[in-house]
Amino acid sequence: MKHSRAFTLLEVLVVLAVIGGLMALVTINGSDRQAQDETEQFARRLLAIFDSARQEAVFQNVDLGMAMDQQSLLLLSYQDIHSQEFTANKSREELDKLAKNPWQTYSTGPLRSDIDAPEHVYMALKVDGQAIDYSDFLDGDEGPRPALLFLSSDEYTPYELTLASDLDERFSLVVRGDGFNSPLLTVERFGE
Repeated sequence: MKHSRAFTLLEVLVVLAVIGGLMALVTINGSDRQAQDETEQFARRLLAIFDSARQEAVFQNVDLGMAMDQQSLLLLSYQDIHSQEFTANKSREELDKLAKNPWQTYSTGPLRSDIDAPEHVYMALKVDGQAIDYSDFLDGDEGPRPALLFLSSDEYTPYELTLASDLDERFSLVVRGDGFNSPLLTVERFGE
């Protein structure tokens, strides 16, 4: 006669507790990775936007610029007030405004002029090794000025753009451009 042994309630509870603990670990690791994935996705989007701005500047023979703060970017174009192309059909007031700040929102072509970072992602920019104070480029009276330039000669401002998430401070993504070649994206990790 064979005896079949059933699981006791205690054994079932222990197994469920172990499975629950493992599921919690997977969830914690998944949520940690989510902040990095969101930031990396935005960094790759910025790389594509910067590359498109660079190409647009060359193919349209215009100088473009990127005004920015910690959470958003605005694509601008240089309007030469000495050029008949930009001054035709402009009022005296519009010409005076252009004389103070020749950088205007870029609305020609396929590029979006404004780009917002995800809610928890913020950006810090360095040009020539110096941290950029965004308030220098976002003057409310005269309008925005570019922190980065994309010239029609296929050159651009050398920069280092750091993206971080306030949801997870153990990493940052750094986009570095030398002014001539395609920018590179690297991940920096802290405290691991």
